[in-house]
Amino acid sequence: MKERDPRERATGRLEPLARVGDPNQANLLAAQLRSEGIPVHVHGELSGPYPVGVGGLAEVELWVDEGHMAQARAVVAEFRFS
Repeated sequence: MKERDPRERATGRLEPLARVGDPNQANLLAAQLRSEGIPVHVHGELSGPYPVGVGGLAEVELWVDEGHMAQARAVVAEFRFS
């Protein structure tokens, strides 16, 4: 069976997938999602002009299109945070 183009699942509505307390881990998870063909939007410490690395201010949010949410949750479940 032919693999569906990821753009076919996109609805245009973003939903929060995960909050990650470590910006490096957030980058790794975003890279894993992208390698699985899931477009991901990263918001938080990494996207601002003044990076903050303390407590909740360092949290990074990963957002995906609602059409990719089930697959993205499966990737997060298998991702190893260290």
